[in-house]
Amino acid sequence: TVPFLATSGDSIHRVEVRRFADRLVERYIPPVADVAVLIPCSAKKPYSLSQSHRKFSQAIGRRAHELIMTSPLGLVPRDLELCYPAAAYDVPVTGYWDHEERYQITNTLVRYFTRHPYRRVIAHLDGDARIIAQDAADQAGFEIEFTCETDRLTDPASLQALSEALSGERKVKSHLVRGMISFQFGYDLKAPNLEVKGSYPEQVVKRGRNLYFSTDPAHGLIRPTFEGWSLIETGYRVYIDEFVPQGDILAPGVIDADPVIRPGDEVLVIGDKAMTTGRAVMSADEMIRSSRGVAVRVRKVKKLDGQ
Repeated sequence: TVPFLATSGDSIHRVEVRRFADRLVERYIPPVADVAVLIPCSAKKPYSLSQSHRKFSQAIGRRAHELIMTSPLGLVPRDLELCYPAAAYDVPVTGYWDHEERYQITNTLVRYFTRHPYRRVIAHLDGDARIIAQDAADQAGFEIEFTCETDRLTDPASLQALSEALSGERKVKSHLVRGMISFQFGYDLKAPNLEVKGSYPEQVVKRGRNLYFSTDPAHGLIRPTFEGWSLIETGYRVYIDEFVPQGDILAPGVIDADPVIRPGDEVLVIGDKAMTTGRAVMSADEMIRSSRGVAVRVRKVKKLDGQ
């Protein structure tokens, strides 16, 4: 995935920016948490690898759901920071946003907090971000607590204030997989006992020895194995004719496809003789209508019993 430059106000109108905000509000399922902390973005991606975010996370101590305020995306929950384009955009971190950016970010915050209310919302912000957060709180009808009275968010005193604001709050159980899968596939994964292993950001999700998912930082996706797809019971399926793929799936071999599929999406290909995992090259409509071209880049092929 090519990083994109978000250096002008026009970037808020880009399709991937709009889609991120819509999926955040309409699909994403946050971890069970009744406290959220708003923190600023960082130039380094993914955010958690930046020095400032390490300090913020240490002060928060997993006692709240971390939400990153940024332009042009508006809001990036910590568990979605690997999703495209959150980990791929490049924006100057000036703390200044123009009128339209402010409007879009406020709108995303209002939509998000209306859909996902918290008992407490704490803001560790400065500059324009602080004003926008207050505007969003006023519009969505919730109280917001500010923890920093200066513009030095990473000062020991500021971090101490953030930590003390969370005193007595219970730890939030992170669910990276559920968040990313709800965002990417629009599916609520309730599979218990899945373990996230590996060094961030390249991680795998296992249960025992079985591999279910792996993160793909280069494309900002989570990749299901066949076992992983068995847990995502609906959506993102491509149906093919009676053949065992010897390479990528070509459009003439596609019989049907889930209408939500867009180029770049992870898909499960299903036929009478085989199943494959892979990434869509075409939209669902193109796959069905085209008489030539690659529809799906195949990763793994699994012959079905009797073949």
